[in-house]
Amino acid sequence: METVLQDLRYAVRTLAKSPGFTLVAVLTLALGIGANTAIFSAVNAVLLKPLPYPGSDRLVQVMSTGFRGMRFGVSFPDLHDLRALSQDFTGVAAVRTQRHNLTGAGDPRDVQAAAVTANLLDVLQLRPEIGHSFAPAEERTPLALLSHGLWVTSFGRDPGILGRSISLDGRSFTVVGVMPAGFQFPNEDVQVWTPMGEFLTQNPQAETDRGVHFLNAVARLAPGVSMERVVGDVKLLAARLSASDSGSSGGGRQLSVTGQASAGGGAPSAGGRSILDTGFDVTLLRDVAIGDVRRPLLILLSAVGLVLLIACANGANLLLARASARRREMAVRHALGAGRARLVRQLLTESTLLALAAGIVGVVLAGSGLQALLAVWPHALPRTPEIALDAQVLAFSLGLAVVTGVAFGLLPAWRASAAGIEQSLREDAPGATGGRRRLQSTLVVSEVTLALVLLVGAGLLVRSFIRLSNVNPGFDTRDVLAARIRLTPARYPAGAQQALFFDNMLASLQAHPGVQSASLAGTLPLSGNTFMITFDPRTVRPDYPEPIMILRLSVISPDYFTTFRIPIRRGRGFTAEDRAGSPPVAVINRATADQLWPSQDPVGKQLTTGGPGQPASTIVGVIDNLRSASLDVTPQPEIYRPASQQPDLREMWVALRASNGRPLQLVGAIRDAVHQGDPEQSIGDIVSLEQLIGRQTAARRFNTTLLTIFALLAVGLALVGIYGVTAYAVTQRTRELGIRMALGARGVDVVGLLMRESLRRVAAGVGLGLLAALGVTRALTAMLFDVAPYDATTFVATALLLVAVALLATWVPARRATKVDPMVALRYE
Repeated sequence: METVLQDLRYAVRTLAKSPGFTLVAVLTLALGIGANTAIFSAVNAVLLKPLPYPGSDRLVQVMSTGFRGMRFGVSFPDLHDLRALSQDFTGVAAVRTQRHNLTGAGDPRDVQAAAVTANLLDVLQLRPEIGHSFAPAEERTPLALLSHGLWVTSFGRDPGILGRSISLDGRSFTVVGVMPAGFQFPNEDVQVWTPMGEFLTQNPQAETDRGVHFLNAVARLAPGVSMERVVGDVKLLAARLSASDSGSSGGGRQLSVTGQASAGGGAPSAGGRSILDTGFDVTLLRDVAIGDVRRPLLILLSAVGLVLLIACANGANLLLARASARRREMAVRHALGAGRARLVRQLLTESTLLALAAGIVGVVLAGSGLQALLAVWPHALPRTPEIALDAQVLAFSLGLAVVTGVAFGLLPAWRASAAGIEQSLREDAPGATGGRRRLQSTLVVSEVTLALVLLVGAGLLVRSFIRLSNVNPGFDTRDVLAARIRLTPARYPAGAQQALFFDNMLASLQAHPGVQSASLAGTLPLSGNTFMITFDPRTVRPDYPEPIMILRLSVISPDYFTTFRIPIRRGRGFTAEDRAGSPPVAVINRATADQLWPSQDPVGKQLTTGGPGQPASTIVGVIDNLRSASLDVTPQPEIYRPASQQPDLREMWVALRASNGRPLQLVGAIRDAVHQGDPEQSIGDIVSLEQLIGRQTAARRFNTTLLTIFALLAVGLALVGIYGVTAYAVTQRTRELGIRMALGARGVDVVGLLMRESLRRVAAGVGLGLLAALGVTRALTAMLFDVAPYDATTFVATALLLVAVALLATWVPARRATKVDPMVALRYE
């Protein structure tokens, strides 16, 4: 123990005597350790931590599956059948989200609520923070559980909240509990939970119709039951249900889809399962929460691992250079009786101290970096509130610092204590410099190799993001502001009343001087919400190859195409004459026209999508294909219908095009128009289309930005390594270079000599880096858009860029070598 303390004291004194070396080494390693700490904190929160429910590894989500692998909610009869699998599940609960107008708690506000079965908290094994959950006997009673956030912001954390009434859509609900802080099920937007039975009382057809898919089911696996068994039993259940049902064509089915999971709605399908319903899908709830971020996070973790390796190589080069200056010290200590193990331990103590200091700085950098990243991209990752520098992350950082200290210090320590170091007591120490130079060159080659791999990956993502940003969605996203308005059913129960409210609101907005045009839409492009209808296309085209066609449905007002600057390519758009009671009309996109009426003019054709007995719509116009769902998704078949011909306009988006190029200035105009029509009406999300694009591309931008930062960091560290090796070579070869210049070599010859030596190292690193990049860029395939993982342009451009900056890093110290005075160099020791 005494010798260890001696090593520590000596290491501190030694490092304090070389503040420049210590500072450079600490900062170099801190960059690598800090980057790893920041990314690991995200990996730890998103991938490693269990969900905040006891036994969360036994929780699963059950969804219906259908045509082309579509996943959507289960029906209420399906829920009963799943609950009958008592040997597989200890409990099956369900939830349905919808929006409500909350009044009686300050200004009217739009909130997302979840209708849940009474056993939900039992399945999750949670309890309210105060109050109680819903009892089975209360399933059809208008009760409410509040989120902790809503309790604090709207009710001032009032402990007397229990028993108070709140108004949701004009109906009174009694508060029976408040959920714990951080409870976010099924998503972070839900602020109120109500009993499912109360919802079924208001929607009795959903309780018996197996074709109405509106529930997301969550279940807890029974003890000892494997996922394989559950999947098999659920498949048998689906097969049994399909065999027992008479089966319908699925005509008239309508699904409201957000992402992959959805709450269904729409028309019934003869009370049985339709052709859409082919089975069930069982997925661990943890995998549902993670989504598709696992691969990008692991790629980022690998990237920062490469950055740390480059930092270690740089640190090793610094220690090798320092070992050259200390070789006489090591030789004297060896001559005085210090064994090789003693010398290695001393040098490793110094490198570990450097790494620990770098770890402290790295944690500070990681904390600042995380705050900045999460502030800019708060929704780029799931579970962001849980991302923090907690005890696990700090333990990881400490362990990483110790491993780093050993990793970058071991090789220099072993070399510095090698047998024969007593030769360093002589003036020239023949052979030592050459071996050390070869080792430093090898480290530089490895740095260039790793840096190029990261640079190629970042280049591919940057090219991909640029191409995605340049995609033309088919409509003008500039200067458009939209707000979601959900009318209170109790105040606006009929379509005529709803239409009157929206007509008055549009009239008020169109009269505003800052509004160029105003329109309504049931779903907003790029919002992530999609309302789809399915029908049998063979009723229109008998030779259609499939029995199902899925159309994206948009309900719009006449000025919609003008607001979004979508040109009508054939026929016309909607007019004021397309009102309730007039013949139904529709506008379709080219994809729909090409699939149903190939090589024909669809204008004037009849299309029936509502099932038997429903009136046909006359196609009056055709527009180009739009990327309405997402910029990186192939345009889908679409159909547009006039809002004035729809029986229910309860929830609509109002979209405005600003005449002055400043859409956000129209927020006040929307509020005034809504409250002028109804002071008790709440307003939902208000967002510009450019903000929607930003939300859609947030994950890509997040991944691209981080990988680019790490690649540039790696290149910077590699350049520091190249500069350091060249500068060290100039110092060690001062005498040789002086002799060359004394014998007639020009400055340009000396520079050329050093540049050629560096170029050989860089070329070797670039060659190895390109080969390595070919092997690893396949992992980026799912993250790329319209760019191949082996894109030659990216590979060549990044390689040339790295060579160019590497030569620049060589030229600076090489140029300094030409300033050597030959007479001084000949006397150099």
